This record gives sequence, structure tokens and C-alpha cells, in this order.
Amino acid sequence: MSAGMSMAGLSPDQGPPLAIPASFFVTAPMAVIAAGALLAAGGSSLLWTRFAGATVAFVHLGTLGLLACVMLGSLYQLIPVVAGASVPFVRVAHAVHAGLVLAVSALAWGFAMNQRVFVVVGADLLSLVFVVFLLPVAVALARAPAHGATLAGMRVAVLGLALVVGLGVWLGHLRGAGTASPSYSSVVLVHLSAGLVVWIGGLIAGVSFQVVPMFYLAPAFPRAVSWILVGSFALTLLGLIGALATGAGPTAIAGAALPGAIAAWVVHPITALWVIVRRRRKRFDASLGFWKAGLASALLALPCALLAVLGDDLRAPVLFGWIVLWGWAAMIVHGMLGRIVPFLVWFHRFSRRVGVEPVPSMKQLLPDLFPRVGFALHLSTLVLGVVALATGVDLVARATGVGLVATGAAMFVSIVRPLRHGRRRAYQSGNQTPS
Repeated sequence: MSAGMSMAGLSPDQGPPLAIPASFFVTAPMAVIAAGALLAAGGSSLLWTRFAGATVAFVHLGTLGLLACVMLGSLYQLIPVVAGASVPFVRVAHAVHAGLVLAVSALAWGFAMNQRVFVVVGADLLSLVFVVFLLPVAVALARAPAHGATLAGMRVAVLGLALVVGLGVWLGHLRGAGTASPSYSSVVLVHLSAGLVVWIGGLIAGVSFQVVPMFYLAPAFPRAVSWILVGSFALTLLGLIGALATGAGPTAIAGAALPGAIAAWVVHPITALWVIVRRRRKRFDASLGFWKAGLASALLALPCALLAVLGDDLRAPVLFGWIVLWGWAAMIVHGMLGRIVPFLVWFHRFSRRVGVEPVPSMKQLLPDLFPRVGFALHLSTLVLGVVALATGVDLVARATGVGLVATGAAMFVSIVRPLRHGRRRAYQSGNQTPS
């Protein structure tokens, strides 16, 4: 284990207490379960247009409840480890976590039930949560002594997050007040582009430069490609800010988003798949199934985006969102949770006991059965959702919701099991007396 870590250039002893990332990770599956329950209750009505309140709630449970929750927890862990800079006042992360849960709950309820006051309250709380998150994280990233594409990617992604949050709060207030704005549609497009391409795409790509070689014994990403990817995300961020400042229309905004979109959904998945195929250990790994399915879904994103832009079917934008959020981002996040959580538990609770007493392996903390079940549920739900969108059959849409609930439950078990098992083994080991 230590050899693998040194190869990756990481220093996990600099990370925060386990409870900080774990609290974010444990909460994330609850958003999947809530989204599944919403779809099971609403059926195909959620899939016919992206403008329905319940559909907006469904989307934000995915983007904020699942993805942002995991990504914030991961940044608290990765910035000290990869960048070599501690996040100031790191225990304030507990308040960030609590505030995020409340804000997402208020937003989802407000959107789904058309309760405007909850939308405004959720947006305001979300702005406060992200200010408390972004300020110390920005300080840590600014003073980080490390160099490289991973750190640069995290910096660009966090800047993208700041833009996404700022625009999201403004949009939430407009929707909550029920007022119209001539720039509303353009701001929505910038909000979506910055969120999907710069924030999510930038962070997935940047983190993959480290975790794929480390966890899967794969070769390093080509250095030139890594920097091209980071540069593309930065170019898109600057382009979106410029388009917003000049009041540009949808065509200019789409053009600004294009470099990052190609980076996130063409160049990165092809490169990552190439790296994974060339890994040294050829044995089947369930979490690699998540990566391969997620990267394959990414390759479908641009065709789906073109269908949404050029076609007149109201379901096309929903299909794009489904492929990008549940097929690409959530698939990769789900797979990485099955690797990162057992590793963090092993490191925090057992690494210092190696050579002194028997310690469990990561496979013992989370046997392969759990990620395999999670992958089967996630993939089948992804396919079922596409069928529901293509056919419009209400029963299939509700079945997709049930599949989301089951997938969220499997994700929760895969996170909680190593945490509980590790605590029990650590307690037993700590209370052993010499014979």
C-alpha cells in the first residue's frame, strides 16, 4: 500500500479526520434515494420536459445532493494530500455539510412542490454554504506548494463552482420571486455549461490523473494531454464569463463551452480508457466497470447535446441530462466511492498497525460482491431510464425510480460497511491484551 502511495506522489497523513469526508459520502446516497422516490411517484411526467418543477428538483438532487456532496468531501481530502496545503479551519466542514443538506432539501422541496419561499431560502442558504466552503479551499489552493495538472485542474474546477453557485443563487431568486428576466435563458445556459463542463468535468479529469494510476496500477496520463485538458477547461471558463459579461446569446455560449465539452466528453474519456486498458493488473475489478461505463457514457454526451439543441423533442434535453449526470458523472463517482472509502478507513484505522498485528485488507473491508451489485443496479437503471425516455411508458419511468432507490441503497451500504467494519475491527484490535 505504501509503495503505491509513494508512486502516486501522495501524502495521505496530511489529510483531514476521517469523519469529514465520510460525512459527505454517507449523505450522498440519500439524494439518489430521494430522486428515485420522486421519479417513482411522478412517473413519466418528470421526463417530458426539463422545465417542470419536479424535474428541476430531480436534477438538483443529482447535481447538488449526490455529485456536489461527494465532490466537496473529496476536495477536503484531496487538497492536503495532493496539493500539500492544509485547508484552514477544516472542522468548519461539518457546518458546510449540515448546511448543504438543509439547502438541497429546501431547494428540492420548493421545486417539486412549487413552494417559492423554499426555493429562495434554499438558494440563500446554499450561497452561505459555498462561501464557507470556497474561502478556505481557495486559500489552500492558492498557497499549495505542489505543481502539476491535478492541482491546476482542481483550481479551475473550484473557480467554475464559484461561477455556478453565483448564477444558481440568482436564478433561484428569480424563480422564487416569479419574476421574468430577458437574460434568464442565457444565464441558465452558462450555469449549466459551467457546472457540467468546468466544475464536474474539470474535477473528474483532474482527479483521474492521480487516482487512476494509483488505484488501478495504470500508466500515468500523457503529460501533454493532461495540460491540454486543463487548458480547455480554463478556456471554457473564461469564455463563459466573457459571454455572460457581454450578454451573448445561446450560440456564443455554446461556442464558449465547446473546448471544455470536447475535453470532458471526448479527449478525457478516450485517454482514460486507453490508460485503463494498459494497466498492469488485468484481473477484473468491479470499480473499473463503473469507470468504463461512465467514460463510455461521456462519449454519448455531445451527440445527445446536439440532439437537444437541433431537435424539437422536449425529451432530448432530459436524455442529455440523464446520460451526463447518471451515466457519466454519477457512474464514476459511484465507482470511486467503492475504492476511496475502504482506502481511507484502512489508512486511518489500520495503517499504523501493519507489521505489529494482523490488519484487514481493503477487500475485507468491502468485498467485491458489494460494488458488483451496485454496478449492476446502476447500469440497469441507466438503461431503463433511456428506455423510459424513448418509449414514454409511465410504468418504465416508475420502474426507473425504483431502480434509483435500489442503487442509492446499494451505494449507502458500500459506504457504511467499511466504516462500520473498520470501526469494529479497530475497536477489537485496540482492546486485545497480550497472551
